[in-house]
Amino acid sequence: MKRLAILGVLLSVSIAQADRASALKYFRSGEKAYRAQSFAAAAQSFYQAFQELPLPEIAFSAAQAFRRQYRVEPRREYVERAVEMYRFYLDKVKTGGRVGDAADSLGEMERELDKLGGMRTQVAVADATQLGVTVNLAGATVATSMKEIEETKTAAPTIPITATLDGKPVEPDRLVDVEPGDHVFHVEAKGFASIDKKGHAVKGRGDFVEVELQPLPAHLAIDTEGGARVSVDGRGIGKAPFAAVSLAAGHHVITIVRTGREAVSREIEVGQGETLEVKQPLVPTTQRRVVKWVAIGAGTLGVLTGISAIAAGIVDRHASNKLDELRMGSQDASVLSDYRTSKERRDRLVTGTWIAGGAAAAVGATAIILYYADTPSAEGVRVTPYVSGAAGGAQVIGRF
Repeated sequence: MKRLAILGVLLSVSIAQADRASALKYFRSGEKAYRAQSFAAAAQSFYQAFQELPLPEIAFSAAQAFRRQYRVEPRREYVERAVEMYRFYLDKVKTGGRVGDAADSLGEMERELDKLGGMRTQVAVADATQLGVTVNLAGATVATSMKEIEETKTAAPTIPITATLDGKPVEPDRLVDVEPGDHVFHVEAKGFASIDKKGHAVKGRGDFVEVELQPLPAHLAIDTEGGARVSVDGRGIGKAPFAAVSLAAGHHVITIVRTGREAVSREIEVGQGETLEVKQPLVPTTQRRVVKWVAIGAGTLGVLTGISAIAAGIVDRHASNKLDELRMGSQDASVLSDYRTSKERRDRLVTGTWIAGGAAAAVGATAIILYYADTPSAEGVRVTPYVSGAAGGAQVIGRF
């Protein structure tokens, strides 16, 4: 007997937990519909939750939804349900909570009901076979408790969600009549992966199928100079060119660096499922622009070196010829003078060749050093605004 009693208690607890889980599912659906100002769907879901678990906070929420829907669509059953739910709440909650709001709203609804000839006999709960879909977005907070719904005057901002049931459009968070058996919901939302989920309808019951939409990754495509190194939020993603890369939606900072170019850093924002194309030309650094002129200078000195060397060779040959004449003897004094002049000119040209050649080598080495030492650093960053397509922001240019 004792064992049977324990089993009975465990069974009761299990049933109570199942009822609460089912009620919470309906309540969450009603809460979302209420926030979206869809009061008919909210009333339906809250009332279904109340059938699963008759708690005063659920009754109050259902009453609020029925009252708000009555103002949109003045049907007798809405005001009757509102009165029924407010009375239940006030019968269970005597102080605190939302007693004042419930009493005021009950008085308002009873006056409306009097105009309609008073309360009819209790409206029976329809034994309809129904299914609905309630959609959660990944990362969004999901209610884990049930409490009196807060009043709201405006619809909460939501991401538009479209849903179909067996191919026919349906409103999320609202039960619709179906045939008993299996059915398929298809749900879509911009920036999220669409999903198909099966639901099973039990004859004479209503139930919600809960689905969670997962965000689509964002994609970034960068059009810049080949060989430029690209990083996103400090993490290198490779050298251009490359295919579009996937990243989380939101704000990011992209940095592009290439030897001989001013480093660029841009703040971007990309949405879920969006592909953002960034076209970023790179500007040569001052150092790289100087290299051009240094190289021209080195080339000019090289040409001068060559000319000087050729001239020295010509003058040397002339001096050699005069020396040969002097060795033959019996030459005029002018030959000796000519030899000495040519020799001095040759020596000056040789010295000039060495000087010009050394200068050309030094300037050329400087150009090479400037060229290969022109790497980005993290100094001298400057920020400028930019506009790209429909987006805008800031662009940071400097030495990274």
